[in-house]
Amino acid sequence: MADIHITIDDEEGGETQKYSFNLDVRKTLANDFVIRDHPDIDIVVVVEKKKIVTFPKENLNDEVYLTQDKFFDFLSKRGVISPQSVEGGSLHGSIEAEILEHPTLNVVNIALMSVAKFIEEEKPYFEYVEKFEKEQEKRLTAPSEAESSEFDPQRHGVIKGTLQPIYIRSPYGMSFTYRE
Repeated sequence: MADIHITIDDEEGGETQKYSFNLDVRKTLANDFVIRDHPDIDIVVVVEKKKIVTFPKENLNDEVYLTQDKFFDFLSKRGVISPQSVEGGSLHGSIEAEILEHPTLNVVNIALMSVAKFIEEEKPYFEYVEKFEKEQEKRLTAPSEAESSEFDPQRHGVIKGTLQPIYIRSPYGMSFTYRE
């Protein structure tokens, strides 16, 4: 984890405000920032091209796309990216957008701060999902007395359903009409 400190000058009051936040960030050889904090997506802030690119972590499914959509909507509403610039990336499942320019502010630092705020807002949801999945696993592996039953040999017979052990190919007796 890297501690990132961003200093933003307040234009009206002339005061300097300092924001600090923790992100799981790696810096590439091209000086881009790779943020791996989110459970569904990896976020790359491309410094030279002033872009933000998201990649799915492991599985590309509807949840990943919805997370990417929510992420870029979050950045768009805060004025960090242009909503018209959101498009599919060159890799399957990636989505990218351009960071808006500002004459005096460091837009890359503001983008990093906005990514940190998004991840902070998403954290309670993913903690709840993780806790729910653990409870479900616990419930299924060690059920309570109300959710379990004892073994009853009369209810659990050898022959079950339509698949009788005497039929070789099909349970309906039509296997003689097909030839191999």
